This record gives sequence, C-alpha cells and structure tokens, in this order.
Amino acid sequence: MAKRGRPRQPLDERHRYAIMMLVWGMRTKEALAEELGISRMALWKWEQREDFREAYEKEYREMVRTLQRAPRKRAQ
Repeated sequence: MAKRGRPRQPLDERHRYAIMMLVWGMRTKEALAEELGISRMALWKWEQREDFREAYEKEYREMVRTLQRAPRKRAQ
C-alpha cells in the first residue's frame, strides 16, 4: 500500500544540526526545537524518521570513536 501525503524531503541542514546537538548533548529537546523554530512535536516526528535515526546512529558512533581516541588526563 502506498503512503499518503506529501513525499518526504531528504534531511537538510536543520536536521543535521539537530542530530549533532542531540548526540553531543548540547541542547535539550525543548531548547533545540525553539532554536530551530519548530514545535517539540515536529522534533519528535523528525526523530521517528528512519533516515533521521540512521544519521543519528552514525553521528553517535562517530562521537564514541572521537571520545575513545581523545587523550585521557591522569589524576594527580
């Protein structure tokens, strides 16, 4: 069965920015939605998109690799 409604647009810079902010914990969802000029529900809908989730998981894996490579400070 075909999906109804408008065809889904590919992820844009706002989506990528939201993913980066969410992965790195730099904004709450409320603050991020406000900054992007969208509702929290719209942000939630973005998070339900398969392509958004895939991009989120990719960014999350990259964050983990980055943190694993970071030099660790020794306690003195």
